[in-house]
Amino acid sequence: MLEFLNLLKNGIPLDFKLAESFLQFLESLRSLNVLDVRKGCYVLKKQFCIGKIDIAKEGYGFVIPLPKERAVRDWLVEKKLLKGAQKDDIVLAKMLNKKHNVRIYAKVIQILETKESSVLCYLEKYKLDCMAISIPNEIPYKIKASQKSLKTLPTNTILKINPKNGEILEILGALSDSKMDENITLSLYNRQESFSLQAQLQANSFKAVRLKDFKERVDCTHLPFCVIDPMGAKDHDDAIFYDSENSMLYVAIADVSYYVSKDSALDIEAKARGFSVYFPHKSIPMLPRILSENLCALSEGDLRLAMVWKIRLHKRTKAVLNSELFEAVVKVRQKLTYEDVDALLDSKDSKAVKASIKPMLFALNALTQKLRQKRLKSGFDFLGDDSVMELDKNLELKDTKMKSQTQSHQLVEECMLLANIQSALLQSKQSTQGDEQLKLGIYRVHNAPKQENIEDLFAEFRLLGIYKKNKIPKNIREFHNAILEIQALTQHSNMAVEVDKLIIRSMQQAFYASHNIGHFGLGFEAYSHFTSPIRRYSDLLLHRILKAKIQLNQESLESLPQICEDLSQKEREVAKIEMDFKDRKFARYLNKKIGQAYLGVIINDKSPELIALTTPPLQGARVVCLKGTGVKYQKVRVQIIDVNLATAKVYGRILECFNERFGIQNEQISKYLFIKTHQKAQNVRKRAKLNAKKMDKNIKRSTKATNLKSVNYKPRHKRKGK
Repeated sequence: MLEFLNLLKNGIPLDFKLAESFLQFLESLRSLNVLDVRKGCYVLKKQFCIGKIDIAKEGYGFVIPLPKERAVRDWLVEKKLLKGAQKDDIVLAKMLNKKHNVRIYAKVIQILETKESSVLCYLEKYKLDCMAISIPNEIPYKIKASQKSLKTLPTNTILKINPKNGEILEILGALSDSKMDENITLSLYNRQESFSLQAQLQANSFKAVRLKDFKERVDCTHLPFCVIDPMGAKDHDDAIFYDSENSMLYVAIADVSYYVSKDSALDIEAKARGFSVYFPHKSIPMLPRILSENLCALSEGDLRLAMVWKIRLHKRTKAVLNSELFEAVVKVRQKLTYEDVDALLDSKDSKAVKASIKPMLFALNALTQKLRQKRLKSGFDFLGDDSVMELDKNLELKDTKMKSQTQSHQLVEECMLLANIQSALLQSKQSTQGDEQLKLGIYRVHNAPKQENIEDLFAEFRLLGIYKKNKIPKNIREFHNAILEIQALTQHSNMAVEVDKLIIRSMQQAFYASHNIGHFGLGFEAYSHFTSPIRRYSDLLLHRILKAKIQLNQESLESLPQICEDLSQKEREVAKIEMDFKDRKFARYLNKKIGQAYLGVIINDKSPELIALTTPPLQGARVVCLKGTGVKYQKVRVQIIDVNLATAKVYGRILECFNERFGIQNEQISKYLFIKTHQKAQNVRKRAKLNAKKMDKNIKRSTKATNLKSVNYKPRHKRKGK
């Protein structure tokens, strides 16, 4: 549904070819009379929205419009107007009031998609009764069990209950146990590590690869492929080799689709999971470990099945001259880490890298740096400040290290981008001459940012003093050039990472789609995910599509729109799972540090303020401050006052604000902080004024009703003589 809503948001042309499932959905919306035709396109009428339901403690709901955008507010729905909708249901809602900078009230017209699930709770003992409090919304539920039996359980016992009748489905353990964090996080999103018996049996049925069993495949065992992955990685999806003399790049990707056939037990499991989940201490794989870390993984010295892209490049311009995809058997010559390759490229020598591999890596690095420079003429590159968390034997926070992109990361990235582009181009080709059918596929797409978001972004840049032009970019080329200029200005300042975050926040989120609309962020007309089939179901499915293409078979693709939507949803869900686990480790660490103060940066100066801590090992930990005194990007010292282990929320108060942060002139910092503080005070006064008007209106209405009752008011048609 999300892909359809993205199309609808931009307007669906009347003559646009849609998948059958999308056509049915369009017809149902037309029958409900919620669509308008503007400029030859179907669009949703302004008084309606399609969104996801969230439920508050008090029982009323919020409709979060989809696709979700930064500036779009949610709609409030009273309990009696929810029409039975539960949390995470997708609904069609209608606005009840005209919005004039006030809360939007709405009612649910129809439930379009329902999601029934259990609720994770912690046991709370209140006076003589025990009740379940949901995580993370903290909605109370009555438990279908005797109070006597519930009182035998420790306070804060983690339970899984049926939200409809309060029946206990599972008792997970005690919240005080640090090893419970993994179970809580996985249970919140209905994930599990174990696989079905059928999937395990199928995974165990495969034998080691022998060349004589795969004579129909291309034998690439003579090519010295190498794997470059993070330290400790076991699920090696990709291997690379570059023949510099012939300017030929080979990208070998694990042929997972050979083992995971369509609609098999393994396929059902992989589709349900969508992606592997990575915690600091372990991974929760998409496929059983005997496949993900053994038979499918391109490990050093072993024969493995692979899909290989052979890409011939122009020796001077590095443009792709031709490419070919084929099924092969490969043998990785060496497994390397990013640190190994960086050491080689920095020092020009390394004992960790085999002598036969070194010349190839030097030549490949020179190639990928040129490819990168060429790509950034139309695409973007952003600094990352991802953190890697280290846990001790009790699974408690030990250290956090910040990781940044290096030459070795760029080397691998450019090779994978090339393979992904060629995959997208191949799946969009006609199957036969004269084939005019709709070309569905699995594309990775990214819309350009909206003009209002661009205007907000450059207004912020002006306040920061890093963009002094009055002109706002009006097209893609102007926007791209302006962003490159700003990144160059802040490259060596302390503000570089924050600037990149601002730019990313102004853009829309990338997602999977069966209809190709291009990838704005990367600057590609067509792009797909092909290179990680061990850990992403999208890539596994694309392998099947491309195999059908090169074997000239006709693959049924009618279900792709729904699959792409599910994958986009699961991708966001996996990001939440990984973040939730980190938040729990930070919360558990800070629960022992209540009263202590730490340095941080304000990342959201609305009420309540959100502080990102910068003191090791808490880089990235978020603290909620209910009474804020600072402004966005300001450096502060915050004291920890409370921690809720169940919701993983940390609460604090700002002790001190500093007028230094960005690495730019102090005069500009003072100007920025003054303007932002003034704006914040204005917003507070504006909200107070609106609330006062609303309260005054309610009082007048109440007084009028009381006066009418006191004079024994009768309707006009019932009065004497009328």
